[in-house]
Amino acid sequence: MCGSLVVQSLFTFVYHLTGSTAFYAISNSIAIGLIGYALIVVLRSGRDSSASTAFLVASVIAISLTVVVNIPNVSTSDVLKYLSLYIFYAAGCRNENPLRPIELYCLYALAVLPIAFMAFGASRIWESQDEPFGYLPNANIAVLHFTALLFAASPVLGNRVILLQLLNAAFMNKIGAIVATVISICMWATVPLRRESVLSAVAIITPVVVIGAVAYQFGAFDRAITAFDGLVFVLNIDPRSVVSMSYQKLVLLTGSTDLSGFFRLIHWTNIWDIYSSGSLGTLLFGYGPGQTPALTYAEMVPHNDYLRILVEYGPINLAIFVGFLVHIRGALKTAPARVLFVVLCIYFFSENLLDSFTSMTLFFAYAGRMAAYGATASATQTLNPTGSRQ
Repeated sequence: MCGSLVVQSLFTFVYHLTGSTAFYAISNSIAIGLIGYALIVVLRSGRDSSASTAFLVASVIAISLTVVVNIPNVSTSDVLKYLSLYIFYAAGCRNENPLRPIELYCLYALAVLPIAFMAFGASRIWESQDEPFGYLPNANIAVLHFTALLFAASPVLGNRVILLQLLNAAFMNKIGAIVATVISICMWATVPLRRESVLSAVAIITPVVVIGAVAYQFGAFDRAITAFDGLVFVLNIDPRSVVSMSYQKLVLLTGSTDLSGFFRLIHWTNIWDIYSSGSLGTLLFGYGPGQTPALTYAEMVPHNDYLRILVEYGPINLAIFVGFLVHIRGALKTAPARVLFVVLCIYFFSENLLDSFTSMTLFFAYAGRMAAYGATASATQTLNPTGSRQ
């Protein structure tokens, strides 16, 4: 899987460098082939009554109903990308082996490739009609990419990935990622409250605070401060008034052109109004995978994957997805993996992450891998309580 992602990313980057649609087609073909291979792994593993299989079957049924109801308005690529989350997790659950060195080398390569592309890429092809499976169109997706790599490497790197994740979010200067990471660490340290986790959290956060103080002097948090001032502005007036304001008026009132927070508020309200005023069929099964850009005035997906699944797939699929995330969080046995997975779950509230094929593949395939390995380790400990395996 990791090797395929490296090759797929290479073709994607070459596509953006050259603009040749042949490389775009090859990149997508590799991604589709990887989904097919993961599905074959699941099917060939024999009859399995595990939760991963149950979620996969439930998602296939629910997504199929949505597709049938909305057959004229269905994006096949969106269906594949969303369904692949369940497929990769189920495939990962079939692998109980620990991380191998060759996998780490592939993860290192996936970390270097986008950096190399930034250094040597002469052009980027962000055509609206293109739907590539793997690329980094902005810093939000870049944060997610490196978070996924840290998550996959957490069995080897241990608690260090939490510190690296804080640095990742701070370096990219993305407010959503910073907030998600801090909330996740606080949840880890306090729920349940344990002396060991609190001490570990303090040991991790202390050097980051020092680094953050230096970064503040160089203006690294100017955007975050502007966003906070905008939030105070919203709290001091009626939020419904903000939704009805033009962007020009918001710029005049806030004194800033950084209106990402206001854009989300307005965009979410617009999407919710469209969904809540729909027919019974759309309330139950959504408007169809990939249809939110065609519905909204901004012609964009919601910047909230929970809302996106609700509007495009319906509440049944949303309930399955939320239950799926809760199950994975409970199946992960190590603190670093849990912290980074909760970062993903929180980040789903403010970004479009489902389109990030490489990151989603790493997160869910390795989540299944860690869940399977953790279950095997727990069983070994139960059978042999005096053993040395941890």
